[in-house]
Amino acid sequence: MPLINVADLVDPHDPQRRTWRQINAAMLHNLPLDALVELDTGVRLFVVLQGRDCDQTPLYWLAAKKAAASDAIDKLTWIGGYPEDSLTVIKLPGE
Repeated sequence: MPLINVADLVDPHDPQRRTWRQINAAMLHNLPLDALVELDTGVRLFVVLQGRDCDQTPLYWLAAKKAAASDAIDKLTWIGGYPEDSLTVIKLPGE
């Protein structure tokens, strides 16, 4: 029996009959780089990378320093894979 990835199934509620992966791939990142966000634990960090999960869900990587201030060594301290709904925006860049 072949394995089926749920992300490749068609969303029965989508009028365009797209797969979950196609729907997620069409979603935009709403949090810009250098936005200050807060985790559920109360920890505040900066968005340093916008990425995607294997099913194309938009995700965010966070760090204690803004993206422009981070260097190659700092990348080892980044934590990531946070979906937008798990982050509370505290301050957007330029505010």
